[in-house]
Amino acid sequence: MANALIVIDMQNALSNLDQKDQVINTINKRIDQYHQAKLPVIFIQHTEPGMEVASKNWQLFDNLHALGPDTFYNKTRPDSFYQTGLESFLKMNHLNSIEICGAQVEFCVDTTIRVAYHLGFEINLLIDGITTIDSELLTAKQIKQHHAQIWQHRFAEFVTTTDSIQ
Repeated sequence: MANALIVIDMQNALSNLDQKDQVINTINKRIDQYHQAKLPVIFIQHTEPGMEVASKNWQLFDNLHALGPDTFYNKTRPDSFYQTGLESFLKMNHLNSIEICGAQVEFCVDTTIRVAYHLGFEINLLIDGITTIDSELLTAKQIKQHHAQIWQHRFAEFVTTTDSIQ
């Protein structure tokens, strides 16, 4: 399926994510599958006040299966491509299809999917590997369902950990 896995903003500052442990387990299964296939795993980490680089809030959740050879980018906007080097890395390595997972559905996941689509990437979304936080108007589950309806068959195809990666 995809040539690379992109894990967005699975960081300590977002400790109150909906179904956090279940989502981390799903993401870890997929990370392990990409590692076994020797395909790139890319971690995107958001930075802003309260999530400064190297701070505890900025760090990835301890139980994520990140390895030293994985690729890491910091971002300052919801767009994982904005001034990060991600697009160049993917294009230089001929990684035309990407699989996306992580947080937060309505901000960084949504923006990254839309930008990747406009940049010409084929996008798979690990649908059980995305999450967010309840808002004042909607539950996390409603936010995820709403965005999934928009993305499916328009911007991305949905995959699960049982789907093969090659």
